[in-house]
Amino acid sequence: MVHLNRRKILQVASIMGPTFLGNKELNAQLSCDRPIRARLNVTENPFGPSLNARQAIAACISKAPYYIEDESELRVKIAQYEHLKVEQVGLSNGSLDTLSLLSADIGRNGTIIAPSPTYSTHLSYAQRRGITVDFIPLKNHKIDLESIKSAITSQTALIYLCNPNNPTGTVLDISELFSFCMEISTKIPIIIDEAYYELLSNFSQKTVAPLLNKNADIIVTRTFSKVYGLAGLRIGYCLAQPQRIKQLYSLTTTSRNQAGYAAAQACFRDSNYLQGAVNYLNSCRNIIYKICRNNRLPYLPSEGTFVYINTLRPAQKMKDALMSQGVDVRIFNDPNYLNWIRVGTATPQELKFFEVAISNIISNTTK
Repeated sequence: MVHLNRRKILQVASIMGPTFLGNKELNAQLSCDRPIRARLNVTENPFGPSLNARQAIAACISKAPYYIEDESELRVKIAQYEHLKVEQVGLSNGSLDTLSLLSADIGRNGTIIAPSPTYSTHLSYAQRRGITVDFIPLKNHKIDLESIKSAITSQTALIYLCNPNNPTGTVLDISELFSFCMEISTKIPIIIDEAYYELLSNFSQKTVAPLLNKNADIIVTRTFSKVYGLAGLRIGYCLAQPQRIKQLYSLTTTSRNQAGYAAAQACFRDSNYLQGAVNYLNSCRNIIYKICRNNRLPYLPSEGTFVYINTLRPAQKMKDALMSQGVDVRIFNDPNYLNWIRVGTATPQELKFFEVAISNIISNTTK
């Protein structure tokens, strides 16, 4: 049986308050008419918001009747941290708004190039608006920059990269990414989705944001949804050249919400909270790794809030079997990953449900 370190459990118990069950009890609940659902299809941080963020949310209730008319304070705070001008920082409702709006607006001038598999909600949004997306297969589970470069044509309007990549959790070499961005962004804008970058060791040294001071036409998207635990409050930001920030705001139809804005202000670069959250998420990944090893399932070491697992069986079949036992996972429709499922980090209880469910299914499902 896989166990969380006792100290880690105590550190997060007051926030998450999960119920810890043994295998026998878990089996009983998994087979009952109303199973407890393990939401492993998402990649958000179940650790929840920081104490400072929670206090800020409570304190902003009196502002709930009003729209946010000035969001400059948070933009200034982010700009100062990133050594950028405030005009190079834009806020959005999660990073998905920025990704969707700019992908569709820039992409309408041609086509978009993106790796596959990767995060693609915004790319689907662009496709629904008639924009062609050219997907480039990964190489050794990593984004293949050389193949992306070779795929560029006169019709290419935008390139999208997710680093760390979702769902593989792999990271591009930062020097290679710097070179790629400096060369290509002189002709084609590049979106670099850094939704999980706070999970990287020395993460401040592994972002392409400094290239904005070298006039690179890049758009770096970040979110408070993942490590910061604010997914339900919809707040994110992007770093880009001033004309791109103006472009984003010209497309935005709504303002930020008071609770999300207040929470983001309170927790941005809260080092104590970030370290605790990252430690917890790392421990979750280690639990998932061990579950995989115990069931002899290959997996990819991840730098995200998820693990990509080769079930050695059809992924859809495994997803359906897990769902029948109350465990939801995510699959990506890529021809090179037909047996793979993505399992998100979660509460200790949810990971125990997954452990029991996957073991039961593997022992009763042929390859």
